[in-house]
Amino acid sequence: MIHPKIAACIILAVFLAGCSIAMPEPNSTQTPILSTATPPLAVTFQPAATPTVTPTATLTPYPTTLAQATIEAFGPLCTNANHTLDSEISPDGKWISAECFRENNTEDSPLRVVNSDRSKDWEIYFRDYWGNNYGAKNIFIPYRWSKDGKYLYAVSPTIESGCCWIGGEYVLLVRLSLETGKQEELLSADQSITFTLSEDDRYLLFTPPTYQPYDFAILDLVTRKTRTLDLKFSGDLNLAYAVISPTADKILLPLFEQLEFNNFKVKSIALIDLTTGKQKVLISGLKPEAELYPVRWVDADWVLMSDLPPGQWHYQAIPKYWLLNINSAQMIKTQQP
Repeated sequence: MIHPKIAACIILAVFLAGCSIAMPEPNSTQTPILSTATPPLAVTFQPAATPTVTPTATLTPYPTTLAQATIEAFGPLCTNANHTLDSEISPDGKWISAECFRENNTEDSPLRVVNSDRSKDWEIYFRDYWGNNYGAKNIFIPYRWSKDGKYLYAVSPTIESGCCWIGGEYVLLVRLSLETGKQEELLSADQSITFTLSEDDRYLLFTPPTYQPYDFAILDLVTRKTRTLDLKFSGDLNLAYAVISPTADKILLPLFEQLEFNNFKVKSIALIDLTTGKQKVLISGLKPEAELYPVRWVDADWVLMSDLPPGQWHYQAIPKYWLLNINSAQMIKTQQP
């Protein structure tokens, strides 16, 4: 189970791991062609007709989406790097990012962000945050473009081998101002962190990067005030699957339990009221084959739920959906949103 940006991260992880797949040897045993002798036929030779050649259309690869077409038309951004790991266009179509591997054959692998008219060109380097303690595999990738079009949130995936899933996927979270190019470090951890952003990009929920006496914190990115919370019940956290209400006064989050090494399953769904401070478990006793994950708030009272973790649906069966009432814990089966 991994973060909603999972497709690009998995491709990146596979590349960085340097794994290769051994292809099977071709089968050298050929089935003999059997033929049956037939009496010779009398053949009359005729002048050969000049063949008519029909031009064969050349199949040219083409992008399958508007975003891919825009990226290809824009041209490569990683001209001084060994190659590009991935490219992405912002939702408003005004910015393109590219993950450049080994710039100028060095250990630097920056994330480059350029606007559509090429008047603004920014790069995010891992070395600017961790000094000389880095390598070519340490790279930033886009995490989320803000809805107001002002920022790009970028993350650096952990490259530790065997890192527990529940610990998180990232070691750095940086916010880039698309207008000015200013970069702001929001989170940094030696191991890994889990976090989520509110729908309006104002609140950041995160587990502490270092050992702290609280379970998680909420940072208001406008006022810069931080609030810490202690859970009244047990369970492992992965805040990548937490959702904040539209009014930012409630949090719905899954609590995990470890079945075996690196294998965590949702055991319950908890609700936290930030106004009153009340905490309660809405759903408990979930079995490994019947997990539930919050997807998004529909309104003040209902949350869309799924039996599969968001961001991994295309790797598994078709997800099922329910609406959960946070007041009564009533579950109503619903169609795909």
